[in-house]
Amino acid sequence: MLPNPEVREINLQDIIKIVKKRWGIIAFIAVAIPCFVTISVFKEKPMYKATASIVISPSSMVKVTKIEEVYKPELDPQYIQTQFKILGSRALSEKVLTDLNLTNETYFKNLKDPAGFLNSHTMIEGARNSSVVYVRFDDEDPIRAARITNALVRAYINQSLETRNSTTKEAIGWLEKQLVGIRANIESSEKALNDYIQKSRIISTADDVNKSQSVLQNLKIARSSLIVELSKGKKRYKSKHPKMISLNAQLDELNKTIAEETARNFQLSNKMVQYNMLKQDVDSNKSLYASLLVRAKETDVSGKLETSNIQLLDSATPPSKPYKPKRAQAIFLSILLSIFGGAGIAFFLEYLDSSIRTAEDVSNYINIPFLGYIPACFKEVKSDLERSLICYKQPSSVVTESYRALRTAILFSSPEDKPLKTILVTSSLPQEGKSFVSVNLSTIFSQINERVILVDVDMRRPKLHKSLSIGQNPGLSAYLIGKIDLDSIIKPLAIPNLHIITSGSIPPNSTELLTSGKLNLLLEELKKKFDRIILDSPPVQPIKLTGLFL
Repeated sequence: MLPNPEVREINLQDIIKIVKKRWGIIAFIAVAIPCFVTISVFKEKPMYKATASIVISPSSMVKVTKIEEVYKPELDPQYIQTQFKILGSRALSEKVLTDLNLTNETYFKNLKDPAGFLNSHTMIEGARNSSVVYVRFDDEDPIRAARITNALVRAYINQSLETRNSTTKEAIGWLEKQLVGIRANIESSEKALNDYIQKSRIISTADDVNKSQSVLQNLKIARSSLIVELSKGKKRYKSKHPKMISLNAQLDELNKTIAEETARNFQLSNKMVQYNMLKQDVDSNKSLYASLLVRAKETDVSGKLETSNIQLLDSATPPSKPYKPKRAQAIFLSILLSIFGGAGIAFFLEYLDSSIRTAEDVSNYINIPFLGYIPACFKEVKSDLERSLICYKQPSSVVTESYRALRTAILFSSPEDKPLKTILVTSSLPQEGKSFVSVNLSTIFSQINERVILVDVDMRRPKLHKSLSIGQNPGLSAYLIGKIDLDSIIKPLAIPNLHIITSGSIPPNSTELLTSGKLNLLLEELKKKFDRIILDSPPVQPIKLTGLFL
């Protein structure tokens, strides 16, 4: 039982006591669990783990154009997880079974699902902050574990190459189709340009445009000079003057020429717009064709190279020792666990244990003073009468000495001016010896020349009259209901200075009688007649596990 926290905290001494008390449970658990674990780990078949490492780099597939790419995997977490799934796929396991011809081996013939077995024993793990991936396979045979691991890595690399070559072929086919289409577009755009040149009679488009613009610019300059000259002539001549008529005629002719040249320049500019569009179409198709042709040649060359973005770093070798079971570690942990587990169970049982066994338990757990021990006396006496009179009949016995120590403890538990004249003896449940204590405690007090009265107030299961072999009536019940006076129920015993009041007849309303005020009057009268009153009361808990005492 653990100490009451209201009294004191648990200390090291309490722990040592609990360990000593429950050492059997702790020792049993400390031996049983390691023995069981030792037998289990030595029965378990050893497993060997072979490890190979590979490097998964970003794919270096060739781009088709600057805008689109045929294939471009990126080395991101999603890509790595995809590769992990491929490495642990059933299809890859079946390929390994075929490559190594494992289905013909006896071990794999007995398996219902060999591919599933390979999957369940394959472990894929990526190294932190790197592109290195570890491929592991565990098996009972270290050589077979290494063979399967290497075959799995080899099958994975070959599958990657096949996928890459297939993608390259698709890219080349797509590029060739695009080149054929673009070549047709070039021919069509060139034909359209030539037809337009012939139709529009464009010989040297750039020279024609420059020449037309130069002529138009000169005409505009000449017109400006003529307008200046005409403005000066108006100051000197009248409008009908031959000079003015000649200048006006020249201006009209110049304006007409400028208008014709402007129209001609505008028509030539429109032709140039259409010409430039057709020319740009031809140049664009030729540039695209040249770019795709370069890409097609690069893709064709890369397709012929047996390269992969997956490289073998280290091949698997047969492991020299099994990785499980780790017998020493398992046995050590089982010993450690059993010790702490046994201690935990011991403390848990102590927590559940509410029994009181020692004087210290009384002080520590229920926080009341301890008065003394009363040992069992079944060997010294044979009957209830002898047991009740042991302090009178056997004054030198150990039991009598214990009652003397109890008497001393009671005397010293109260001040001299306020002695404990009334003592009530009770128990938690019936059959715990309260009547035995009451009789002998009364006897031991009577031996110091005190007048002692023993009162049996247990009106449900009275026992004192049987223990002392005296009559039950008249008794306390008759006095409480008013049928008899006090002196009539006080009975002397053979023990000097000791008297008794038996319970009397068992009434149907014992609780009402005991809680009535007449019991208090009885005690007041007895205090006047006797030095010590000892009450043998009913148990405080009439309920027992086996039933209810009424």
